[in-house]
Amino acid sequence: MSSLSPWVMPDLLSNPHCRYRMWRLSESMPFLVRNADGDELLFIHEGGGEFFCDYGHLTLKEGDYVVIPRGTMWRIEPTAPLFILMIEATEDSYQLPDKGLVGNHAIFDPAALDVPAIDECFLAQQDENPWSLQVKRHDQVSVITWPFNPLDAQGWHGDLCVVRLNWRDIRPLMSHRYHLPPSAHSTFVASRFVICTFVPRPIESDPGALRVPFYHSNDDFDEVLFYHAGDFFSRDNIERGMVTFHPAGFTHGPHPKAFAAGQAHAKTFTDEVAVMLDTRDALGVGQICEGIEDPHYVSSWQRPDGTIGK
Repeated sequence: MSSLSPWVMPDLLSNPHCRYRMWRLSESMPFLVRNADGDELLFIHEGGGEFFCDYGHLTLKEGDYVVIPRGTMWRIEPTAPLFILMIEATEDSYQLPDKGLVGNHAIFDPAALDVPAIDECFLAQQDENPWSLQVKRHDQVSVITWPFNPLDAQGWHGDLCVVRLNWRDIRPLMSHRYHLPPSAHSTFVASRFVICTFVPRPIESDPGALRVPFYHSNDDFDEVLFYHAGDFFSRDNIERGMVTFHPAGFTHGPHPKAFAAGQAHAKTFTDEVAVMLDTRDALGVGQICEGIEDPHYVSSWQRPDGTIGK
């Protein structure tokens, strides 16, 4: 769905702590927006553009994560049509995960986190024309208008800022003997959910290792996967841009073809890129999903005789 404002995008999935939406943008935003309900996370699935905010300017490209703190004014000028995944941390903020024994420089070096710049491009967009700001609070949008562009900063000070990370800067943890659980791939965390990124890596090489995700029922989390690029080795009939939703309590795992390929060690390297959302609280399904759901996905683990099995 295309719109110049992210605030009219319907929820695909949501709970009191999280909102999961898609946004297509092909024209420059003629106004600014601000989320007063929580931090916003953008993942650039397709396209590129120039991002302007209180802190300066960033050039966006495919594969970028952009974390926008609550209360930040921003807008985007696309240079190519954008397809954006948006995940709101409602009444919350994004943090970096605890890296534990592997240290602060895993899974990506903090130096890879990019911040906006007060550069020539940012200064050039400052003008004395009227600009409006759409503020979202509790599903209501208020409009504030200035007789000039309020993105008129000359500098900023502090440690709260928009940050950007591209999935290509992530160096995944791996083990030749043990298929690491999704928590090892955590990228950002909030109080009630976690964002993980699956990126290309070698497949476990030990003869006794499980080379595909184990079968599990997600008893503590709802699981959502957005498939960005590559060959999704643990799934069948999945294409880039698709989303799968596995609620807590429903056993799932590799599709039959993927399980057989894992046993045969048919692949030695994964080339998939996917964004996973795991929430501690049940997600409600938005009405828009009724018109776009693939009704055959739930049956894709069945044998030809209709039974479930490996």
